[in-house]
Amino acid sequence: MPPRLKPGAVGEYFDPEFGVVEQHSSTCAHCQHGTEFPSLRVMFDHVDVCRGCMKLICLQCAGKPCRPAEKEVERQEAEYRLALKIGLPAVFIDAKWRCY
Repeated sequence: MPPRLKPGAVGEYFDPEFGVVEQHSSTCAHCQHGTEFPSLRVMFDHVDVCRGCMKLICLQCAGKPCRPAEKEVERQEAEYRLALKIGLPAVFIDAKWRCY
């Protein structure tokens, strides 16, 4: 039996009307986006499971190819090393990798 999927953390917020309110949160395994949801019962209305790596992902990454954050960083590092080997100027290399 596979392990149970659990969100990453539980946050507590103070609301003047209701007092302390608990929110569960999960970090997307692909883009590292944080998602909060009110209870585990409605967790899958806010997150999904990647069929490639079997981890929780945000709804923006759902339906896209499996690209875990660790693999994406390794790919970028390999591309950077290759660009240095073929002699691309550092200005071109650094300008290419901006936040999308």
